[in-house]
Amino acid sequence: MGFADAPDYVAALRSFVAAYDGPRARAVRHAPALFEFYARLFADDAVGRDARVLVNAVLAYFVVPEDLLPEAELGPWALMDDVYIASHVFRILRRELPDEVIARAWNAEGDLDEVMDFVHGEARTELGKRTREVLRLAGIG
Repeated sequence: MGFADAPDYVAALRSFVAAYDGPRARAVRHAPALFEFYARLFADDAVGRDARVLVNAVLAYFVVPEDLLPEAELGPWALMDDVYIASHVFRILRRELPDEVIARAWNAEGDLDEVMDFVHGEARTELGKRTREVLRLAGIG
């Protein structure tokens, strides 16, 4: 299988969350845009080594099948830990990356800062004390 034949993870995420109407649905439905944001950062040569390590941690956490809340067992709601990592790391990268790099990577509706703040609040509320475990599993806590 060549790169052109590789599955489109963003499309798969969009399909996975499209009809979801359960707890924290608005935050869960941001998952594809958040993954795509980090994928675009990954491809940007302006992202330095230290920031790239964090970007990689987010991307890896999204695709690993056995994280704190496995999607295969729990459905779309289980993306809460994934979006938590994405929003937590964003708070770090926001201070480290130039505005133009961040703006280039956001290709979705809504203001990125507002989306990340909303997702962070929803995910933190949902995860409670498990946020530390999520950070540890992602290798950043």
